[in-house]
Parts: sequence; structure tokens; C-alpha cells
Amino acid sequence: MVTVLKRLTRVPPMSMTDAQLSAFSAVAGFTPQLSSVLWRSSVLVLALLWCTWALWTGYRGWAAGNLNFGALGGSTLRLALVLIVLMFFMLS
Repeated sequence: MVTVLKRLTRVPPMSMTDAQLSAFSAVAGFTPQLSSVLWRSSVLVLALLWCTWALWTGYRGWAAGNLNFGALGGSTLRLALVLIVLMFFMLS
């Protein structure tokens, strides 16, 4: 089992040939690297919007007295941790 996992992790990443890169750029109008930046940025923007919504909802619950400060702080800490982990994986 361990040797199978070692073999799977040693596979080098596939890269596009020059012909594939030029064909992609000609059809799409941008490079694959810009496409990667677009998708990563979209994921991070959606995550930030979700965290903003969650924090705003938590604040409204706390202001209305339906949520105590400890629960709001715990939610804020979990959201910050999720963002940090997501950014680590998306930007590395």
C-alpha cells in the first residue's frame, strides 16, 4: 500500500506543449495562467462574500440578543480559520 502511494505522489505534473498553448491562447484570447488566476480569484471572492454574510448574520443575532458574545466570537474564529486555510491552499 505504501509503495502505491509513493508511486502516485511521484507523478510529475503534466504541462501543455507549445502547440497546445498557442491553440488555447488563440481560441480563448488569454493564457492558461490567466484562466487559473480567474478561477482562484472567483473562489476567494465567493468565500469572502460568504464569510461577510455569516459575520453580518451573526452580528444581527448578537445585536438582537439571540446569540451570546462567545458564540459570535467562536463563529468569527472558525470563519477566519477557514479563510486562512483556503487562502493557503489556493495561493500556494
